Order: sequence, then structure tokens, then C-alpha cells
Amino acid sequence: MGRLVALASCLLVAAADLGAAATPDIFLGDSLRQLGLAPAARVAGDPPAAERHAAKGLPTFVAEANKDYLLVEGVKVYLDDPIGQLRGKLTVTRIDYDKVIVPLAWRLPAARPGSQRILLDPGHGGKDPGKVHATLNYTEKAATLDTAVRLKLLLEKRGFEVLLTRDKDVAIDLDDRAPMATKAKADLFVSLHYNGGAAGDTTSAGIETYCLTPTGQHSTNKAAGRADLTAEPGNRFDLFNLQLAFNVQRQLLAQTGAEDRGIRRARFAVLRTLTCPGILIEGGFVSSRVEGAQIANAAYRQKLAQAIADGIADYARLLRAK
Repeated sequence: MGRLVALASCLLVAAADLGAAATPDIFLGDSLRQLGLAPAARVAGDPPAAERHAAKGLPTFVAEANKDYLLVEGVKVYLDDPIGQLRGKLTVTRIDYDKVIVPLAWRLPAARPGSQRILLDPGHGGKDPGKVHATLNYTEKAATLDTAVRLKLLLEKRGFEVLLTRDKDVAIDLDDRAPMATKAKADLFVSLHYNGGAAGDTTSAGIETYCLTPTGQHSTNKAAGRADLTAEPGNRFDLFNLQLAFNVQRQLLAQTGAEDRGIRRARFAVLRTLTCPGILIEGGFVSSRVEGAQIANAAYRQKLAQAIADGIADYARLLRAK
């Protein structure tokens, strides 16, 4: 009860100074303190307007004024609104506190989903090649299927049961993929994709991982529009979707050294109606002259598959922890 009272006080102080905001702001440091974190010593490279918060056994949070993301253990996690500043302290909106910070900093609820049966979804297929490398003619549909097969073997060696939405070059309608997870009684759904830049863009690069946009938040690719207030079936797992995305993105960055394009939110068809936690991974840019050539290399796809497997294993261990 004491923590709730203190947090309410933080909220009211910030709200009073900011006036009638649609979403009251919360002092970041004060709110993180209620979750067990404390201000940490600055490190070389921290911007002047940044705050660092850490505690043993909890992820480290780094925030900078006017940025639209937090760094959590070095991973970009996108917010609904840029980080504010008031009386020399950083602030976040209440919805970002509830939907982003608390799920990553606070203990998981006692009731948790399983993680044993996993449905992997290689994107595209059949007449839909997805993105294509301009000079190598290597397709996204080939890369996703190959990565899925490699990932399946790695997960099975760890004792997981793994199924595929497709195991050959066939087309599957987007709206049919999530129901396959329900039919299979899957505990996890992981959709595998590779990215592509605009026409003529051969330099954009990096890895991003998507989870379903929580009710009341903006999708990161529609930040200028209205927040989506629709509750989809997949929103039952918002907390676990974010944890899964975080653990996978962290391993992908650590093992590949790729540019961090962050953990993002979207209402993709393959995520909306899921009856289990799920994410969609964009494992790099097929359209990139350099990164696309890496993706076309089998050894690099094996590295990606290993990182995703390790991230899923980290998530599964988190679910088992008391």
C-alpha cells in the first residue's frame, strides 16, 4: 500500500505542474524507485539530460529527455510519447509507465502461460516472395523458411516442441496464421520476417521485434494517429508479449552486433487474434546491400536462429522463476 500511495503522490505532483494533460506525467526516477530501482552512477557516453536507474536482479533503465524510447539493458524500447522534463527531472506518461516500464521492471504475476509448444511462422511463401535483394535475387520467403527450420532444430534440442505454419514454399493467408496457433494449442507464436527499405534504399539496416500494440497505445508505425482503444484477443498477453520481445531482441543484438531498431508495437494480422503470447521479428534488411548479403549467408542465418532460440529460452526461464 505504501508504494501505491507514494506513486500516486508522484503522479499528482507532476500532473499539477503540467495542467490538464490527457495523460498525466509521472516522474521517472520516483516511479522506478517504487519498483525497486535506484539512481545509478553515470557512465561514459551518457548524455547530459539522461538518467540511469538500476538495482541488483532488475534491468537497468536509461532515459534521455525528448527521446521516444527507453534503453532497457541497452535495448531500445519505444514509448507512446517522448520522455519529458520537469523541474530538472525526467517524466513519462502514465500509459508508458503502465504498459512498458512496469512489465519490464516488476515481477510477473503468479498466473503465467506456458512455453513448451512453439509455433514458428516463416513469413510470405508461394507467389509472395516478400522483400528481394536487388543483386543476389535472394528472397525474404526463402530466408524466413530457412531460419525457421534452423530455429526449430535448435529449440527441439532444448526440449521444446516446435511446429511450423509452413515447411515448404507455399502461400498461407495472413488471417489463417494466428488461428493455426490456436488449433495447435501453442504456448508461443513467433513470426519470422526480414525487412525492406523504400524503393532504391540499399542502406537501411538493423533488427526490430514487434509485439501487439496494447489497448490505448499507438502503434509505433502510426504514432501520428489516434491510439487504438480496441481490445484484441492477443491483448490478454500484453505483459508476456513485451517480455518475449525484449528477451529475443536482446539476444539478437548481442549475438549479431546489428543496429538496434528497437522493440516496436503494431496490430499485425498475425498477432491480433492470438490466444498465446506472440511476437514478429524483422531480422534485418534483405534490401540492404551489406546486411542483405549477410542474410543470404547460411552461417549468418544460423547465428540469427541461435540468438532467437536463446531469447526464447531466457523467456521460458523467466516464466519458471518464482
